[in-house]
Amino acid sequence: MSEQNTTPAAQMQAPDADALTHEAERVERQTAIKNAPVVIDARGVGKRYEMHRHRSMLLQDTAKIAFSKVEKNYFWALRDVNFQIRKGESVALIGPNGAGKSTLLSLIAKTVCPTEGKIDVRGRVSALLELGAGFHPYFTGRENIFINGIVMGLTRAQIEARMPEIIAFSELEPFIDEPIQNYSSGMLARLGFSVAASVDPEILIVDEALSVGDAAFQEKSFQKIQEFKQQGCTILFVTHSLDLVTKFCDRALLIAQGQVLESGPSEEICESYKVRMEAGTLQGARSPHETVLMPFWKRAVAMGVLAAGLGVVVATGIHFVLGNTAGMEKPAAAKRFEQGQKASP
Repeated sequence: MSEQNTTPAAQMQAPDADALTHEAERVERQTAIKNAPVVIDARGVGKRYEMHRHRSMLLQDTAKIAFSKVEKNYFWALRDVNFQIRKGESVALIGPNGAGKSTLLSLIAKTVCPTEGKIDVRGRVSALLELGAGFHPYFTGRENIFINGIVMGLTRAQIEARMPEIIAFSELEPFIDEPIQNYSSGMLARLGFSVAASVDPEILIVDEALSVGDAAFQEKSFQKIQEFKQQGCTILFVTHSLDLVTKFCDRALLIAQGQVLESGPSEEICESYKVRMEAGTLQGARSPHETVLMPFWKRAVAMGVLAAGLGVVVATGIHFVLGNTAGMEKPAAAKRFEQGQKASP
């Protein structure tokens, strides 16, 4: 009787073998990552863009400089960003729209340059930042595979050898020799990811581009990414799916208003993100907008140029008026001739 009562309890308290195996693999992976070299190192990175950048007529620009107190307005997409990513890590960048996540990926992919700071990237990078990036709309899918492959560092022989695999993965064989201007956004995503996955990257950067594909291709793509992860590829992932972050990524960076607010295990950062969103405290330490005041010497020079220009205009007008008036008067010789004609009988 007692044996029947204790047996179920013992079974309930028995540890789950799958859970133990998963936990052991997780601990082993974390230990390996801690000892791995740093492949992405960002130190004080910032990227700013000039707002309302417009060039008009010279006189109008000079007037703006002379009478405006503001010289330039800037928007800092990223400011004072510091982090390190080690080889083999899977890191998610999470945050609201406009936080600077895609800008950070572009800096890592070297498609844009930082305004300040430095970011070191060690390894072959394959980036899928946006649909059809680098594709020519008038070229066929096959021709664009060659173009993108060469840009990513593959030789023509390597591209030709991998061409059947790329086409098969994209599932676009019936349309591969058609101009990609006739492709849908989902077809572009298939082609772009297939090329990016064919270069055996050491660092794979994936933005939200895969979200437009159908469910079957999304699952296929994530399985491919899982293969890269198991092979020790470093993966940077931007997504708004927190479930995918907790399931796939080792670590997450929470970005808002161009700053990294938190960095840590994906589960903790995702939970913090939810709490901040509900409380309305998802803000950076400083405003991303910056205004540069006009120096006094610039205003003084501009005013001097305007005064000199106005003086030239006035002098030219006076000369023109006097020239026309003098031209209407008859010469003195003509007047004497007319007086002589009147005096003669």
